[in-house]
Amino acid sequence: MNLPLMHLHERVLSVLGCRYTDDVLIDAPYEITEDMLGSLNISEVIQVIDDDGNGDGSRFQVAESNGILHRVQNTCGFDVSSVVHRIRKNQETFQARFERKMAAEQTFYKQKRQPINGSK
Repeated sequence: MNLPLMHLHERVLSVLGCRYTDDVLIDAPYEITEDMLGSLNISEVIQVIDDDGNGDGSRFQVAESNGILHRVQNTCGFDVSSVVHRIRKNQETFQARFERKMAAEQTFYKQKRQPINGSK
């Protein structure tokens, strides 16, 4: 599973916040072309390789042939599936806590409704 964790504006701001980034190309074409490199004066292209060593290299051929492609291994292990796992775990914890509180509340109200011995 490799879905975006942030929407476009959050990703752009995050990348721009990196001190090594000069600019971000929004809505970039899927494949890098010679024209794109020249017209935008692109000096480096970064390709992130996943833990399996996979990455769609075909769209980076022009950057590689120009010697400006740099491959970076993704070693953080942070992906959508780990986020989903944490959300589900937290949801289960919350659900169990909610059920305990509901049971305690029901017990409290049952005890409150029972007449005290000796009263009418």
